[in-house]
Amino acid sequence: MTETARLTTRRAEHVGGSPGTLLLEHTVEEEFERAAGLVHTANFIDGMFRFAVEDPGLTPKDRKLHTRIGCRLGPTFDKCDAWTAPLDSGRLIRMVLSCASGAVYYISLRPGETQFGVAREGEPAELGDQQMAWISDRVRALYSLGPENLGGYSTYAPALPDVPEPAPVVFEAPGADARLLDLSRRRVSPLDLHYVSAHRGGEHLFTTDVLADDALGQYFRRVSVAERRKRYEEISLSARQLVRSLSYQLEPVLRGRLDRLVMDVEQGALYYRSLPDGLVLFGVTLRQSSVWDADRRLETIIDEHARDIDEHARDREAGPA
Repeated sequence: MTETARLTTRRAEHVGGSPGTLLLEHTVEEEFERAAGLVHTANFIDGMFRFAVEDPGLTPKDRKLHTRIGCRLGPTFDKCDAWTAPLDSGRLIRMVLSCASGAVYYISLRPGETQFGVAREGEPAELGDQQMAWISDRVRALYSLGPENLGGYSTYAPALPDVPEPAPVVFEAPGADARLLDLSRRRVSPLDLHYVSAHRGGEHLFTTDVLADDALGQYFRRVSVAERRKRYEEISLSARQLVRSLSYQLEPVLRGRLDRLVMDVEQGALYYRSLPDGLVLFGVTLRQSSVWDADRRLETIIDEHARDIDEHARDREAGPA
């Protein structure tokens, strides 16, 4: 075990200190120290823990907890990869599980090798997420592999551009929230966020998307627009069950209830968001360069929806004028 002022590196007993291992550990250590977004990150090969770089202030209990969760998320990552494989969007390269008070990350460095991370308490979830992307770029360079732009952080727009026109309504169930549907239509476009659907209790409420837009035609060479829509609906329902099953398991490290799942594939990402009023939003971007932009765009829908709920609550409390 080696220590510096900012980190501790520990290695599994079966892993020797070969030059390759030492170089890999040093590379991860450099990226860990580059920012304060991570409290722990660990390397796995074929699901087996190899080494961790982490805050020296972690208790033995926390270290054991983080290692256990990292091991358990391997099969979850594989499950999500199997869900997204029929989309013909490439392999799953990044998974984020988070809530307002914490986040964990699981990324693919190359087939068979993965990296797990835990966000530092009090820091924005995207900071640790960016650090995981830096680790990916650096480690893949060691293997003479190119960067994969995890999270779209290398290509995001500093300010989101205006959406030119509302997206079409693909499906609307009777009684669907017309205001939320309108909010979603005014955020979905060929620019970044390409698909949004809403569900409550497993019931499909609405879908708005631009998947049939000519600007996105290159993403539908083998899978049709209709097939994509059907698959997204299936994945959103599966993600609902997954989030519910993982909430208790991840609560000690997230310090809250899991409500966000991001599945980042080689071409784009899928976003699952569980809202306090029992509503679920499911978003998609097809473009890897727009992954962080689409994430932020979906967040604007959620923020505005929350403001609408607060305003309606205040109006009810005020009573008739």
